[in-house]
Amino acid sequence: MDRQSDCSNQEKEDRISGLPDPILCHILSFLPTKDAVATSILSSSWKLVWTSLTNLCFDDRLCLEEITGVLTNDASTMFENFVNRVLVLSYPVDINKFSLHCCKLRYLTYLHSWVSIVIMRNVREIELSIKIPCCSMRVKLPESIYASKTLEILKLNSDFAIKLPPSGLCFPSLKILHVEIDNRVDNFTETLFSNCTVLEDLSIMVHLYRDFATFNISSRFLKRLTLKFLCEDDLDLLSHRVVITAPNLDYLSIIDWPPVSYMLYELHSLTKVIVDFSLLYTADTFLEILNDPSVRQYYSDDAAKCAVQLLKGITSTKFLSLSHSTISGLLDWSAVDFFPTFLNLTCLEMEVFNFRCWGLLSVIFSGAPNLESLLLGRDIGFDCKWTKPHFVPDCLLSRVKTIKIRGFEGEKDQFKLIKYLLKNGQVLDTLIIILQSTLPQKMGLKDMLYQLLLMFKRGSKTCQVKVL
Repeated sequence: MDRQSDCSNQEKEDRISGLPDPILCHILSFLPTKDAVATSILSSSWKLVWTSLTNLCFDDRLCLEEITGVLTNDASTMFENFVNRVLVLSYPVDINKFSLHCCKLRYLTYLHSWVSIVIMRNVREIELSIKIPCCSMRVKLPESIYASKTLEILKLNSDFAIKLPPSGLCFPSLKILHVEIDNRVDNFTETLFSNCTVLEDLSIMVHLYRDFATFNISSRFLKRLTLKFLCEDDLDLLSHRVVITAPNLDYLSIIDWPPVSYMLYELHSLTKVIVDFSLLYTADTFLEILNDPSVRQYYSDDAAKCAVQLLKGITSTKFLSLSHSTISGLLDWSAVDFFPTFLNLTCLEMEVFNFRCWGLLSVIFSGAPNLESLLLGRDIGFDCKWTKPHFVPDCLLSRVKTIKIRGFEGEKDQFKLIKYLLKNGQVLDTLIIILQSTLPQKMGLKDMLYQLLLMFKRGSKTCQVKVL
């Protein structure tokens, strides 16, 4: 009986509440702020724990009505009062992160007040996603944010109006900036880098509105750069130019669509590059390109020129990812020796799903003599129509150790591709085949594939084949 009583008491014991407040606060930091504050009703020991939270994340979507999915005025009022209460009662603890998502912020003064409070409390990271009802104007960023000496990370997930000071230092400690802009903001990037002297990570979503714009990104501190261009108008308003000078840039991601000129200088430290010349237009614009042969030919020729120009500026990278749209833009030039040499390239990812794309493989392989890892295909499947190249690239014979093929569907030509790679991959260690996720009878295909692979000749005796 005594043992049973001891076990029962142990089960009833609240060991979590007995933990030190710093540990309890760390546990609460993984919860939405609304839920963390709600723990104050658990017991007297929990009542004030949440006031020491250093990460404050507010999201009014948690207040939406379950049936209608609408945020009522009463719910908005409760949300705004809640934010005010938390910021007041948790004072004077310094704040590490302040995140605010408002799909219906009724008064802009609230935003300015909240940001000013966290700035005074030495906030390190701010993330804002704001929508003002019945307001077509861009939301102005609170002025107090520019002079913060502790702010290191700023993520603006809405189209804020950023008015950088014409002179003098702003964002003195900012290392990471994610922002949306449009090309009506003249000389934004030049002004940005003249002020943000320690910026290391920049992500810009650009809304294009007019005929021509130049985006000059020059920084000796920048390590990561993500660019995404969205067209907000018709085909006549797409021409723009991007100039990048960044000797310490390690990561570069570009989502764009020609005609666009990329002038790249001093990109000696590149490790990873992602290039996606995607079609980021409206459905009407997309149909215009498809239905007008002259327009289609113009964009096809220009896409090839722009893609080659870009590739020539990133030859120092170790990892290169090319989307299907980018590869399609290169197809018309595949017959000539256009592809630059990537001496440092060890990993190549090609999103191919059109039979014409395979003609590029031998050309690209020839420009990557030290390639070790190759990823082909797409998760949603690809149309192989495999045609055996006239020669086997040297890197496939002597360098490539890992090959991954995505979107395998069991087509005849897909088997031909795998057979070719297994036969000529003389130092191949691993071949990974990932089946298309939507395939019916996926297990049956996997068993059949294993049986057929046993009959394929292998250039490497140590190669292991995995089917996922």
